[in-house]
Amino acid sequence: MSNYFGKTLYFFRIGGLLICYLLFQAVLGHAKKPCEVCSYDQLLKDFAPLSTIVTGVSEYSMILDKGKFHGVNSGDLFEVYGKGAPVLDPDEGEIIGYIKKPLATIQVIQSENSKCICEVVNAHGPLSVGQPAIRYSDMAAAFVDRSDPGSERGEFRHDLVQAFPGLVWLDTSDVPSDVLDAESMKALGIVLLFALEQDSLKVYGPDLDLLHVYPLVRGKGPERQEYSTDIFKKIDYTGLQYGTGNQKFKIHPKSFDLDNARLVGHLQEGAIQIDILDLDGDNELEIVYLLPSGLYVGRYEGPGEFAHYGFAGPGRLVGFSAINTDGWIVLNVLLDGAGLRSILLIYQNFTLSLIQDEINLWLAFVDSDGDGLKESLLGQDFDVDVMFGTKVYLMESSNEGLKYRHRIASPKNFSVIRSSWSDLNGNGLPELCIIDYSGKLCIYEREQLLWSFSNSVSPHLPEDGFPKWFISTDLDGNGLPELLFPGVPGEESTLVGDWLMLVGWEEGRYVLKSMMQPVEASICGLVVVQDRLITGIARPPQKPDGKGESFLYSFGQFSASHHMSE
Repeated sequence: MSNYFGKTLYFFRIGGLLICYLLFQAVLGHAKKPCEVCSYDQLLKDFAPLSTIVTGVSEYSMILDKGKFHGVNSGDLFEVYGKGAPVLDPDEGEIIGYIKKPLATIQVIQSENSKCICEVVNAHGPLSVGQPAIRYSDMAAAFVDRSDPGSERGEFRHDLVQAFPGLVWLDTSDVPSDVLDAESMKALGIVLLFALEQDSLKVYGPDLDLLHVYPLVRGKGPERQEYSTDIFKKIDYTGLQYGTGNQKFKIHPKSFDLDNARLVGHLQEGAIQIDILDLDGDNELEIVYLLPSGLYVGRYEGPGEFAHYGFAGPGRLVGFSAINTDGWIVLNVLLDGAGLRSILLIYQNFTLSLIQDEINLWLAFVDSDGDGLKESLLGQDFDVDVMFGTKVYLMESSNEGLKYRHRIASPKNFSVIRSSWSDLNGNGLPELCIIDYSGKLCIYEREQLLWSFSNSVSPHLPEDGFPKWFISTDLDGNGLPELLFPGVPGEESTLVGDWLMLVGWEEGRYVLKSMMQPVEASICGLVVVQDRLITGIARPPQKPDGKGESFLYSFGQFSASHHMSE
């Protein structure tokens, strides 16, 4: 893995994710006066979205079903929503959801253990019991810089926007820096004002009430970093090429052994998922990695610009899917027991831009014809019991958001994020391989079940078994693709951790093999780059408050032009 990946992930541990762009410029020696929010974790916690329900309405106040036990503080702002226009199934015409409709902004005046009392700041619709409310969502926010003249802190607003995408950010040209009174805020329609002072970041609410103060720490330059980058191994990737279709190895390994692999990256945080691809079609590889805090995209071969999409809830990130050349990325965000609020992003010019969120569908780019290219975007509805519903749609991504094309047929227990099409038996018809809800591997052709494995290869849903995926490669050199995927040992096994498993076609039958012994961790990345397999291993935290670790290993035959250097 490239030195850049190691540097990038390592400094997220020591720097904080707010003002990422500024901090990384400092690491690379570009920033002149780096500074950061001392209590970044508290900032994220204070402004994290939180879903609630209205349980009481009176003439002057409202009651929500969340309180101190849920992190609600006096002064917190919530947006109350009503039911907007329905979203219809394009084929059957039935209602599959509703567009959310903001009705009122309310502010907490008293927070108790399991509820809070709020006053209405502004309202433009009827309010009633049972309506949902979300903290710091869909309300106008502005940023002003009142720090020292000449200070290079213009990235602050950019990073705030990335950290809190649920707010409606006003353009800086519409907000004069001398906004100092409540009347000015009302006139400009500002609900939240983030003001950068000389030594602190101050956040004001309605009527210019001071909500929070976050001290800043300043540094003199990149030499202030406490950690050395000498621990990272470096690889010369000169001449490295990336194929877009099914890949072949120059050697045909019968198994992969971590003891013989090359460690090419290390992160002191557990990654959810990692991928490497030519995301924007410029013939250069990008590395895409997902952490619990958000998504990151950077150059694979060395230092340069990078993009970040911050995530602060509600819900949890369970995985992403990306497509070559077009820059589209979808994030699956699960609201446990309730549904999804998935996200559509596009990567262009070293920037991740939000196109659409609050999508109540599982989303994935898939290779539906087995040619090695993920050209189709599928959406699948949510089922509260088994997570994946029976309705699957072929969709289209555009700058205006997702468009439904038509509903497609799918086999029983299908899930878009645990499936793959590939012509394993070479008959010209791609088989559909899925890991079903019980964790078993099944192979279908034309919706007919051809083969299934008797034991589970993944945890049962709805347990935490979501990020399981397949990659296609001709590993044994027989001219037919095989599928590699992370699996788990059988239920009777005493071994723990993910296995690297293979399913393919040998001597007229389907076979399932273990390609690596359990790693006592989660396999968070699999990608074939030329003649090598890059594998991400995420180990769980050793302490309750820890973030775990991730390692990236390279397997395969190295040509003469690729070498290690210390």
